[in-house]
Amino acid sequence: MRAYSAATLTDLHTKVCNKLVMATADDLDCVSSVDIQIHDVLMKADSMVWDWDIKSLWLTKARWTAMVKQYIDPQRLQAWLDLITAKIGQKSRGIAMMRSNDISQRGGEDHPKKTRQWGSCMMSFSYKVLPQPTLTMHSRTSYLGYIGVLDLTVAWNLARYIAEATGINVEDIQFIWYNEAVQWHYFKSLAFLFHHPDPKLQANYRNLLAAEELLPTQQKWVDDHPALLGGRRWLQKLLQEDRDGKDYGFTTYNTYRRIRRRYHTEVLGLEYAEQFVGWYYPKRAGAEPRWMDTYPVLPSVSVTELDFSPIRMPFGREYGVAFEGELEDGDDDE
Repeated sequence: MRAYSAATLTDLHTKVCNKLVMATADDLDCVSSVDIQIHDVLMKADSMVWDWDIKSLWLTKARWTAMVKQYIDPQRLQAWLDLITAKIGQKSRGIAMMRSNDISQRGGEDHPKKTRQWGSCMMSFSYKVLPQPTLTMHSRTSYLGYIGVLDLTVAWNLARYIAEATGINVEDIQFIWYNEAVQWHYFKSLAFLFHHPDPKLQANYRNLLAAEELLPTQQKWVDDHPALLGGRRWLQKLLQEDRDGKDYGFTTYNTYRRIRRRYHTEVLGLEYAEQFVGWYYPKRAGAEPRWMDTYPVLPSVSVTELDFSPIRMPFGREYGVAFEGELEDGDDDE
């Protein structure tokens, strides 16, 4: 069991990300070709103060919309809030638990690239008020430095909806996170390093990852830290494609192509990115070619701007009113 604690949710996120980046191979439970992992992790924030710009992780409001629709059922959330307000309030015993939606895998049994085959990442949420207000999240896994920031935003929103319904402050709720496997993805998590909240560390990571050659001491430092070594290898592959003049249509792995396009726009600029636009020709029979343009510069989106509006439960509505209307089909990840 590994345990981490911090004063706020914001501090907790940064602290655990830094721990993963600075971990040596001996500190880790798994080192693969695409990520590192630590298992059986307990994380605690004394206060659910939460502040982050999802632009810095190359995420969009649309990705938040998709996550909310995938994981949170409005009727189940309504019933959970009703139970908390009716039975727990500000001083009663009891622990109210809500399960997340089951997430279906993509690709089918015979598909060579099945995803989500292991089940939901966020599994359940519970709330108690004694001995102090506490929101607990149980996850199978989460990618920190990337989509994990939205997992935490789900938890924060649940806490503020509870706070509004029960008449307390969200800052007075502590957070517990049981996570069976915390992961750091070498190229999906690059954005955290390039936009690290500490300007000195940000400059250092940009140099360590992007420099074509490193000093022997720098190379030793990178070699000793798998998150940096994996990130540097993937970024150098990307930069070599740039030096070779390969356009976006050359890349067949869409997830990696998305990171390449985001890196170009968000780090190197639109003018740099424009030289790599081109046609992608899928190999599937009958598939139409697609034009791969530059990504536009992402807008800043604070996590405090996000709520459960995607399931028609905007923050501030009158809870206890029966949910009405049909939900739209969930958006998919790229």
